[in-house]
Amino acid sequence: MEDISLQSKIDVLSEEQVLIQDSAVAFIAQDEELKRVRASRFTQPGYDKAVWQEMAESGWLGFLVPEEYEGVGLSFSELNLVLIQLGKGLSPVPFVSTAVAAARALVKGDNEALKKEKLPLLVAGEWTPALAWQEVRANLSEKASAVTCANDVLNGVKLFVPDAGGADAFIVSAATDTGTGLYLVDKDAAGISIEYEQRVDGGFYGHITFADTPVSDMVAAAGNGEGQGEAVLAAVLDETRVAVSAELLGVMTRALEISVDYIAQRVQFDKPIGSFQALQHKTVDLFILTEISRSVLLQAATVFDSDASAQERAIAASQVKARCSDAALTVGKDAIQLHGGIGYTDEANIGLYLKKAMYLSSWLGSASAHRARYAELTL
Repeated sequence: MEDISLQSKIDVLSEEQVLIQDSAVAFIAQDEELKRVRASRFTQPGYDKAVWQEMAESGWLGFLVPEEYEGVGLSFSELNLVLIQLGKGLSPVPFVSTAVAAARALVKGDNEALKKEKLPLLVAGEWTPALAWQEVRANLSEKASAVTCANDVLNGVKLFVPDAGGADAFIVSAATDTGTGLYLVDKDAAGISIEYEQRVDGGFYGHITFADTPVSDMVAAAGNGEGQGEAVLAAVLDETRVAVSAELLGVMTRALEISVDYIAQRVQFDKPIGSFQALQHKTVDLFILTEISRSVLLQAATVFDSDASAQERAIAASQVKARCSDAALTVGKDAIQLHGGIGYTDEANIGLYLKKAMYLSSWLGSASAHRARYAELTL
């Protein structure tokens, strides 16, 4: 007789993971009706700093920071448990932009003194940096003035910096004579100007102009070797794509849960509309989409928790981002239709899930962009 205890159980949580997940579930339950989410829409900095401090005290901000810098040093498998719940709760916090993108840029950089100084502050919730890297506009037909660094001074423009309004500093990628470097710039440094653009989900992008702006420190020296700017930026963006995919999974999962509850209660022709076979088929199709996305995310987390090569990680990141971006948009749109006319009103919470999916699915590359990247990497 086969010993089932020896079978692979990729989706079975360890005791530690159960505790992490339960903590995250309890956290988002504090705003089950999304009142805090609604109050934060189109405001700056866009989140409650007391909530951010609560997350820091729970240790979440240090999940991907080694213990030597006062972090927790956990894996993507554990981090994703929190991110899925944050997606379910539409939590308006700069978690991915600060605790993943910016934190990992510092960790992977080659400035040991800066790590020891800044990472403990980030983990404690006392310092919130953001990564500024994008220079191409959304329609890809126009480029901003590329940021350059010469004599420790930055010039140029960075576009679509998420959560820039609440950031204390920016980690900026800049071209030099020897390649791309990463530089730390304080938000109140001379020569910085920021224009804000509303996002569909209620947050803001920052478009940052640097005019002879002095850098406060170097995060990663220019070059493409380990710990150098180009390699660090590429690795961090792929890690962030996995994190965004986990949040997208939470968004689509909760949108479907809300929709299934709604059609079970909504009565038409003296029957709950959830009893109609067409709607049952629709919800099953959406459930399959979420479960396929969950499987791909588990697979990607396994890759990133291993000693996989940079190319293997890039392939996994594009695969999961393409899958979760497409699925979240499909689930979000169909969830609106399952709600009928009320789903199109701003008062209905289900619309907030579609708007979050629209933002996250485009951030760091759309599904079509990542399918093309996946093909380029694998063929």
